[in-house]
Amino acid sequence: MMKKYIFVTVLFLISNLIVSQKIEQEEISGTWKVAKNLTKTTDPKFKDLIEGFNSSIFKFKQNGNCEMSSPNKSKIFLMTLEMITNKKWRFNSNRQMIKIGSEKDYFSIMGINVQKNQGKMIFQISESELQFEMIKS
Repeated sequence: MMKKYIFVTVLFLISNLIVSQKIEQEEISGTWKVAKNLTKTTDPKFKDLIEGFNSSIFKFKQNGNCEMSSPNKSKIFLMTLEMITNKKWRFNSNRQMIKIGSEKDYFSIMGINVQKNQGKMIFQISESELQFEMIKS
């Protein structure tokens, strides 16, 4: 009986901790720069993408417009920038994901999983190993 009570209490505390880390759309709006690359891959085919994202600036405007810029001119990264040019963004608070695209493509061009870890904002490009600690400027 005591073990069950302790288990329920611990479960309640953990769920409160997780909920307290929930991010809201208002926190996402603004300009973001990469503070640190957290990507763990050593695969050379990701090198240009990682370098491109490392020097990127993301702008998530309150009106739903999305901009991304980078001085990186690698072919693969320029293709990434081109895909999201003149696109919009939405934040799915249930999935804690920024979705970039348009109504027509169901905001499926790019997904960015967002999480707070020890007060730091982490962007993880969905369906990839790319992960970055971000700072709002």
